[in-house]
Amino acid sequence: MSFQDSEDNKYYSKYLKKKFTNKSGNEQIDNFIQEMQLKIKDRHDIVLEWIPYEQFDKIIETNKNGFVTVYSAIWKDGPLYKNWWNNKYTRDTNKEIILNCLYYSQYLIEFLINKIKKYVTDRTNRHKDYSKLYGISRNPDTNDYILVQSNSINLINWISGNEKIDNFIQEIQEHQNIVFEWIPYGQFNEINKTGKNGFMTVYSAIWKNGPLNYQHGRYKRDPNKEIALKYLHNSQDPVESIINEVKKHLIKKSHHKNFKIYGISQNPNTNDFILVQNNSINLINWISGNEKINEFIQEMQLKTNNLDIVFEWIPYNQFNEINETGKNGFMTVYSAIWKDGPLNYQYGRYKRDPNKEISLKCLHNSQDPVESLINEVKKHLVKKSHYKNFETYGISQNSDTNEFIIVQNNLINLINWVSSNDKIDDFIQEMYMKIVDYNDIVFEWIPYNQFYQIKEIGNNGFMIAIWKDGPLYYSEHYKEYTRDSNKEVTLVYLYNSQDPIKYLINEVYTFPKNIQTKNYGKGIGKIYGISQNPDKSNYILVLSQISENEKVNDFIQEMQLNVDDLSFEWIPYNQFNEIKEIGKGGFATIYSAIWKDGPLKSQDVKYNRDSNKKVALKCLNNSQNINRLLNEVRAYSTKADEYERIIKVYGISQDPDTKNYIIVLHYAAGGDFNNWINKNENYKYFNWKSKVRTLYNIASGLKVIHKKQMVHHDFHTGNVLFNTTTMKEYANKIYISDMGLCGGVDDINQNNIYGVMPYIAPEVLRGKPYTQAADIYSFGMIMYFAATGRQPFDDCAHDHYLALDICNGIRPIINEPEAPKSYIDLMKKCLDSNPENRPDIDKLSKLLWSVTNIKSEIEKAENYRNLQLSSLKGDRQIITHPQAIYTSRLLNQFTKDLPKYDNSECLDCAILD
Repeated sequence: MSFQDSEDNKYYSKYLKKKFTNKSGNEQIDNFIQEMQLKIKDRHDIVLEWIPYEQFDKIIETNKNGFVTVYSAIWKDGPLYKNWWNNKYTRDTNKEIILNCLYYSQYLIEFLINKIKKYVTDRTNRHKDYSKLYGISRNPDTNDYILVQSNSINLINWISGNEKIDNFIQEIQEHQNIVFEWIPYGQFNEINKTGKNGFMTVYSAIWKNGPLNYQHGRYKRDPNKEIALKYLHNSQDPVESIINEVKKHLIKKSHHKNFKIYGISQNPNTNDFILVQNNSINLINWISGNEKINEFIQEMQLKTNNLDIVFEWIPYNQFNEINETGKNGFMTVYSAIWKDGPLNYQYGRYKRDPNKEISLKCLHNSQDPVESLINEVKKHLVKKSHYKNFETYGISQNSDTNEFIIVQNNLINLINWVSSNDKIDDFIQEMYMKIVDYNDIVFEWIPYNQFYQIKEIGNNGFMIAIWKDGPLYYSEHYKEYTRDSNKEVTLVYLYNSQDPIKYLINEVYTFPKNIQTKNYGKGIGKIYGISQNPDKSNYILVLSQISENEKVNDFIQEMQLNVDDLSFEWIPYNQFNEIKEIGKGGFATIYSAIWKDGPLKSQDVKYNRDSNKKVALKCLNNSQNINRLLNEVRAYSTKADEYERIIKVYGISQDPDTKNYIIVLHYAAGGDFNNWINKNENYKYFNWKSKVRTLYNIASGLKVIHKKQMVHHDFHTGNVLFNTTTMKEYANKIYISDMGLCGGVDDINQNNIYGVMPYIAPEVLRGKPYTQAADIYSFGMIMYFAATGRQPFDDCAHDHYLALDICNGIRPIINEPEAPKSYIDLMKKCLDSNPENRPDIDKLSKLLWSVTNIKSEIEKAENYRNLQLSSLKGDRQIITHPQAIYTSRLLNQFTKDLPKYDNSECLDCAILD
């Protein structure tokens, strides 16, 4: 409860206690009124009061039935309301209200109180303007009690002459959030029959006054409204029948109210009760000539909302250009043109889509054709998807053969599903009914003669081939399904002679291991369908293209299972356009490219592709060493790139000309740290707050590696990537990349020393194993770069003399006020010659963050930075020694003559300032 509501409560309690006197003359009613007033909690609650009868003027009878008479009147003082101008409660004088005069209520006090409680305690009615209850009064002449309500109810007809129906209408008005009323039959003009079956007849009509609509704070009628009249006849209990029919609509009513019910009427000539609805039912064909089908169609229509297909009976003469497209033991499928076309909801109304190309699924050879038809339709409707890939429009019947027909959209006619084996045909239909959105694979039967250039890969029964027509996919451009012709695919031959069909179906469900159960068609090999070699009779799984290397395929499958993420995949090289070289190192060349289909993104338990995605291709030179490739891929992140500071890997590809393997990575547009600092003059905006935050993010990435008991081995500014080219405080994500040398902490292979010399720890230069402490040393050099904007040791050659200097404790010099003192101290700890004195990654992160808390040091360093920037004339010029090399390379030639340990054997050399 808000402060204002609390104040309202206090006001009401004070005001009502002061004003309340026992005016009714009945202690039970007075106690009830006072009890209800004391329950008021906020300004929205009803203020129930006793209203003297002499307060009413201009009393006019408006309606009457066996136990109540309704009058309109003017209440002189009027009800209480809150005046928002002066924030006080006042009365709404000369208020038009209605009086419900209850006969013999002087003898039925309990009944009266219970009637009031129904209004007051029902929260729905508290906010219903047309049923607002103001209080109780009493006619002094008849002694009958009166319920005083808002005048809106007088707009509603509810006196039918039948007490059971009147009570039912009142009950709906009290408890349902709709305006439901009794509508005199004389209100209807232009009555025309539109349909009939054994228990009802439907008419179109014009309702002269029209239904009530709430507009601009009040109720208003919509005159001359086109509506539908549903006559119910041949019922043993017509009143109970009409009430049950209304209840059925109220239970099934949809959010969008396609099938609105306005009320009940009665034909005075036939005495048939009538359900009055909006005109939607008259737009729909629902009279089939079979009562069971009619009931099923109406049941389907009641479940409809605006986004759904309107399910209907479609006369067979509506179809033109009927051509058979497929047949098996229990159905025949035809393509056809539906002249009128299905109903579509557009711009607030239903409209037909004429000359629609559709499919007719003709069911035959069934012992109970009606039950068989209904079950088949239910199967489709249960599986219906939000994207309407398989729209079921309705039911029809061949007038010549009397066979029932399911009318659907045309997608089934685009799919090959007839294999000449009923069991496989059923399975294919079952599979395509599992489609839930446009990105899903359309599973089908693929004739073997569709494949050419078939050749074996490996020794595992896999073949690669070109599929002439290619798989179906949904074109966003054309808004329809089309085929990706001349598609390279993989054929997996199945060998099982005992029960080949059962084995085939089981393989589809379980290939690759358990992935199909998670999300059909999104595994290492997306399954396009089934085929059969006519010479050998082997069944074949038709998959998307996979690697020719079995080890790579096994690895991809392992990755998908281990990380519980199907977004890692084999990516055919022909998926890449606009390939441009953007960098080169000792082991690999980096390219940018556009990936046509794009990576899979998980969203709401489904996968969608991010098409035309710019990616980075790391092409490994002479990458016949599969183990090195796979180890590097394992070290990258497979998670969405906002969760980790390790660059995301999408999958593996292969250059068909060089046969070199390619790691497909997230494209970081800002480039590496060394290049980013000079782009768009970022160095000018790279203040000390940003410097420390950037380093903290880099440390977060290194923490991910170290928590996995891994070491990077090649950590320097060239392997720190920025997602954007500009200086953005929070939006610029930072990633660690180039995980090619990343390995376990127990990997003591030290034959080769590889990297950027200034970033390599002295113990590694001497030939000792690369440890997590060596990564911390490299981080210290990145701290130097972040502070100064210069590479460490950029003024000398990177040769054996520099290696010797590093081993002897020489470090790049940085002093206050160029950097905060606490920052310099932390950097020195990271660069300590003794790896045991360096902080671990957890301690490093904490100490780095604590630098930001010493604001005086940060401000001093920032002032110094700004002073240096102001002295610059034009762009800054950094002169680097021609033999200072900041790309990774083999360094053995410079380190082979270094002693394994320094002369002191204690590795406690101090950092020279």
